[in-house]
Amino acid sequence: MSDFSILPILITGLFISILHSMLPTHWLPFVMASRTQKWSWSKTQSILLIAGFGHIIMTTLLGAGIFALGLGVYHNVQKYFIAIASVSIASFGAYQIWQFKRGHKHTHCDHDHEHNHSAELQIKSKDGWAILSLLSLLTFSPCESFLPVYLSAAGYGWQGFVLLSLVLAFGTLTTMLGFTWISSKTMNRYDMQWLEDNEKLIVGIGLIVLAIVLVIIESSHLLG
Repeated sequence: MSDFSILPILITGLFISILHSMLPTHWLPFVMASRTQKWSWSKTQSILLIAGFGHIIMTTLLGAGIFALGLGVYHNVQKYFIAIASVSIASFGAYQIWQFKRGHKHTHCDHDHEHNHSAELQIKSKDGWAILSLLSLLTFSPCESFLPVYLSAAGYGWQGFVLLSLVLAFGTLTTMLGFTWISSKTMNRYDMQWLEDNEKLIVGIGLIVLAIVLVIIESSHLLG
């Protein structure tokens, strides 16, 4: 594979990380906690970055396990790896679409999509509890949609893993910071319910497209 053949994988990873981080569960609780606890923007930003890094580290650790497994498979069945990876990624994408059809919407906690995080945080009178809640919210909820993308980069070795991890970090932190800042300035002026309701469908389609792109890239490589 050429050095540029990883670009579609990186672009897909960036798309999924941004899409996932746009969900209100990744930034709205920070906005509500900031208002409730009367935090400055610098303090809110610092807490968000810490929680965001926890989210990224947890996702990366899980991704490393999947990547190591894929890397081992790649060295043993290199000739057939693209087909195996493409089928695996497409299958996960189909599973996401199937979950969407069954009405399973993305959520980080067991309640309706009214986001009662603000009510929970208002009960907490101390910053410590509010910060702990925010850190736990993201650290223990990795971006599961990004994990199959790691598998798709096994053919590029650990360099591909590092590049994807950087893409994950950039897309996640930039989006979270951006939406938190915008939301704090324009609260209640927009509705993200459609995105949250359709995340699994969008991610599922994106993963299937990625699987097709992998097959096209490998076919071009073989022909070349």
